Amino acid sequence: MMQIHDFQFFTLETLVIQTIILAIILWVLNVFIFKPYLAYLDKESEKRKKLETDYNNIEKLNKEALESKENILASARLEAEEIRKNSSDLAKKEAVIIKEKASLEAVSIKNSALAEIWKEKETMLNEIKAKSVDLILKFNAKLFNNEKVNKDFVEKELSSLN
Repeated sequence: MMQIHDFQFFTLETLVIQTIILAIILWVLNVFIFKPYLAYLDKESEKRKKLETDYNNIEKLNKEALESKENILASARLEAEEIRKNSSDLAKKEAVIIKEKASLEAVSIKNSALAEIWKEKETMLNEIKAKSVDLILKFNAKLFNNEKVNKDFVEKELSSLN
């Protein structure tokens, strides 16, 4: 004759064993997948914050260069007014020289600041592209357990984003 407990799917022993197995699986996942991945994400977040602060600093330098340009132009105008009071002929010649010098200096400062900004921007973009290709390749290798991916295709797609 069959008893009721013969048809039970869950017994105390199976429940304990399943709980232990679940705890082991969760521990392995935590140690080997979740913690390293979260640490990687934290590092990438810190790098991104650093890039953002660098970009903001570049913007600040650009604003300072523009303010410097305005200050140079303002001081050149004051000097021109002073000279004009002393001698009209000499003042006209000096004003032209000072304005050209101020404009050239302002253009030089602006051009050097813009060149620096573009250089930093290109450097950041190249770093981001390189990291993106690396991350995509790593992600593909982990996701599909296959390291075969067309690196040229990924780089071409990233470069087409410009």
